[in-house]
Amino acid sequence: MQALAVRSGGLAVAVIAVFLSAQSLFPLRPDDLHAVNAFLSIVSVIYSVLLAFCAFVVWSQFNAVQAQTRQEADALEDIARMSELLSDGPSVQQIRRKLNAYVESVLGSEWRQLTKGAHDAFTQQRFSELCQALRTVPVVDARDQVVFGQILEAVNRLTRVREERVTMSLTRIPPTLWAALLFLSGALLVGFCLLPFHSLFTGALLAGLLGGGVGLLLGIVKDIDNPFQGVWNASPQPFQDLLEQLR
Repeated sequence: MQALAVRSGGLAVAVIAVFLSAQSLFPLRPDDLHAVNAFLSIVSVIYSVLLAFCAFVVWSQFNAVQAQTRQEADALEDIARMSELLSDGPSVQQIRRKLNAYVESVLGSEWRQLTKGAHDAFTQQRFSELCQALRTVPVVDARDQVVFGQILEAVNRLTRVREERVTMSLTRIPPTLWAALLFLSGALLVGFCLLPFHSLFTGALLAGLLGGGVGLLLGIVKDIDNPFQGVWNASPQPFQDLLEQLR
């Protein structure tokens, strides 16, 4: 949070400096004022729509990662409980070990790789081994048959939720969209700095507030765009709670 506030404050100071320079170097004539007002009206509408869209998308993705983390942990917990009902003791122990190995890998290797925006082949291998152990459980009696069917359903649900979680975790704002947002932010701030003010203090104050506000909004969007790094992070608590239950 402190870094975000510092960056926003730095942008506010920079905008004030640009404002004071623009007021002295580029004084507007009365005819130009109408053109600048029209320009700011158009840019502000486009900018507000684009910023709202980006904020909505990244916040939705952030919430989706949180929800899918909980759903995956719940699916793993269901599998752990159902596997205890199987008749084959060695298979139950093997599933328990594979579950522990997968959850530990998610909390360790995969969480770090997702921070960098990269897939984690090691955790994917642990997941494949877990699924293989679940699909090859010996079916001894009728009870095992029922439990095995439920385990297969849970594995299918787990696979779907994991794919969605990883995909959403790796999704970022496209560079072209981010460049457009930065460009419109700069255009809005420069256009505002060209407006004439009778009081330079009032103009500088408003320019600083606008610059700080824009910097804060851009910082929030950029921070939430990566659910594993920055001020607001997706919590691994569901996996941590599950690991404590498995031990």
